[in-house]
Amino acid sequence: MDRGNVFSGGAFRVTVYATLVLAIVFVATAIAGYRYLQEEQYEQARTRTAPVIDMYRDIQARGGDAAVVAHLRGTPARLGPVERVLSVRDEGGAQVGGRFDLTLPPGGWQVQDIAAAADGTPERYYLRVEQIGGLRFVFGEALAPLERVEIIFIRTLMIIGAFLSLAFIALGYLTSHSVQRKLERMGAALRAFAGGDTDARLPVATTNDQVDRIAQTMNGQLDRLSVLMTETRTSAVAISHDLKRPLARALLGMEHALVLAEQGQVPQATLEDSLAELVNLNGIFDAILRIARIDADQGMAQPEDVDLVAVVRDIAETYQVVAEESGQAMTLDLPDGALPTVRGDARMITQMLANLLQNAVTHGTDGTHITLRLSHSPQGPAIEVADTGPGIAPGDQARVFDAFFRAEEARSTAGNGLGLTLVKSVADRHGAAITLSDNAPGLRVRVVFGSKDAAKLSDL
Repeated sequence: MDRGNVFSGGAFRVTVYATLVLAIVFVATAIAGYRYLQEEQYEQARTRTAPVIDMYRDIQARGGDAAVVAHLRGTPARLGPVERVLSVRDEGGAQVGGRFDLTLPPGGWQVQDIAAAADGTPERYYLRVEQIGGLRFVFGEALAPLERVEIIFIRTLMIIGAFLSLAFIALGYLTSHSVQRKLERMGAALRAFAGGDTDARLPVATTNDQVDRIAQTMNGQLDRLSVLMTETRTSAVAISHDLKRPLARALLGMEHALVLAEQGQVPQATLEDSLAELVNLNGIFDAILRIARIDADQGMAQPEDVDLVAVVRDIAETYQVVAEESGQAMTLDLPDGALPTVRGDARMITQMLANLLQNAVTHGTDGTHITLRLSHSPQGPAIEVADTGPGIAPGDQARVFDAFFRAEEARSTAGNGLGLTLVKSVADRHGAAITLSDNAPGLRVRVVFGSKDAAKLSDL
């Protein structure tokens, strides 16, 4: 696997960006936390020093400066509150107490460097100068302990930040690596499909993440494409088979006509037979072209609201005459009240009904009764064409919509096996569901239209 593809993957880039954002937020939080910790420690130092200042104010108020000096000299410098007394000078400027010889003007809390070590190395102190009677006190604490706490805080934040950043980057790498492996397997499956393996499918993991859902969608498209490729191959074989016979008969008829002409005879009948074969061949080509145009969303008029009642009534008037001429009867059954319109092409729907009715007439016998029914259904308007003819065997019903398929019992009648294929294409084009069932006896074909919004039309 190319690591460059992993590092350039979207998951890794997003993780890097998230890590940068985390680092910025972490640094801002660290700065704010450091300042808060520092201020909190200063506040605690002030809180610890305040009682000491009050104590010396009280001693001075009760005994004057002499009592304060006596207290300072009588208390060890490293014990009790005296530890926070850094320097005390009298009115003459002489040092009378404290560990350091400091000369500072009165003022609030401040940070000062004091040479506290034996070698003169300065240390930072947080101190305050107070005038108590005639004595000038310098109270405060060394910042070294506080600074150690701050250093520990900063180090801890740096370690946590580094660990989180590395964890984020590692997680991003692993995620990008996993996605990259999935994409490579998907690419291999697509290349296999393109190479002719129509059974190849994209792998789908049980995690069902976004890549898996895309793979599932693409597998659905590959399934459909595989079916179309199979149908195309089957149609190509069927077309070559069905076109070969009328073309061969027409060719033989013309050759026979030439022989008759050479013998001085008039080949009128032979030429008419050849012409009939060519007309049949042309009809097959026209049907194939119409089906292809419907499936390819071509040759369709501007979609409009279609009144099915009017369409069904018009086609019924035509085929009632056709049925009577064939020794059959046809009944029209319309619903009471109005039906919702469907969005589509009235000419295509008329052609679909004409094919269904013509099938019923062609494959029916004397006395066959045909019913054309328009009704309501929970899904939408429904059209039924039912007859009492021979019907279609259950094993053949799933194949009758395939191009050029003809059941054994139908091979003795005229036709090319494309009528129901065109019916299916028109139904699919309008988002309608078509089903076949036994009419006991005969066949029942039911076409159920959905709402106008369900039609798969170009302007919807």
